[in-house]
Amino acid sequence: MKGVYTAIVTPFDRSGSIDFNAMGSLLEMQVNAGVSGIIVCGTTGEAATLSIEEKVSLFEFVKEKCGQLDIVAGTGTNNTAETVNQTKAALECGINKVLIVTPYYNKPSCAGLVRHYSEVANTGAGIVLYNVPGRTGLNVTPDTLEELAAIENIIAVKEATGDMKQLAEYIDAVGSDRFDFLSGDDFTVVPFISLGGKGVISVFTNILPELGVAMVNSAIAGDFKKAADIQISLNRINKAMFMEPNPLPVKTSLSLMKLCEDNFRAPLDKMEEKNIAKLSETLKDYSLI
Repeated sequence: MKGVYTAIVTPFDRSGSIDFNAMGSLLEMQVNAGVSGIIVCGTTGEAATLSIEEKVSLFEFVKEKCGQLDIVAGTGTNNTAETVNQTKAALECGINKVLIVTPYYNKPSCAGLVRHYSEVANTGAGIVLYNVPGRTGLNVTPDTLEELAAIENIIAVKEATGDMKQLAEYIDAVGSDRFDFLSGDDFTVVPFISLGGKGVISVFTNILPELGVAMVNSAIAGDFKKAADIQISLNRINKAMFMEPNPLPVKTSLSLMKLCEDNFRAPLDKMEEKNIAKLSETLKDYSLI
């Protein structure tokens, strides 16, 4: 896995149903920008509020609309049996890679994580291990990652701490060839790649995919001056994307860009008006509205 993978939003209409027309337009924008892949039903896609039937419908839709891209289905939960069931559902839709977040709330031990990922691996799916302690309350340590490296089906790691020290320790523990390391932090993509990362699973590329592709391609090619210039130019938009919890700002941005509605599933709700005003000014600065 290499390049830009956009963690796509899930548009909803006013009734709260999935807006597949808007989804199709968003996917077309990603294809035209040259991204490497799409993460469907991730955190940015409000996966926690989707039923299994809705997830399957999204898996099928994304596979049909942009099957030429590398599609990764978010099937991770804090229930191993349910994670296995959702992973099997993704496989039946023709998607053979899954994003599996570390189980949240349960706080499993290293042995528990090995058990969890081993059972998912038994489905035959390629696994992207997702480490995001800010949401799960659990950090995969380098020692734990070394244990998990014995599970052959784990092919990549989405590292979302933004901690370059931890990435260096990961690579020191398992080498640079065992996993494809993908940044899960839009603020530190270029330094991440400079240490051996292969790309990013991104939020901001929902609205600026071309710039994300240019940044990552430059970094992978070794043109770190150009890549760093783009990274720095994105700092204000990345701040805006996280002024409220993801995916509120990015979906609100897409709404301001007339690409989908800013409808969210409870317990999420619309952004505060004062923050929408700030977001609008930032989008204007980037000529997005």
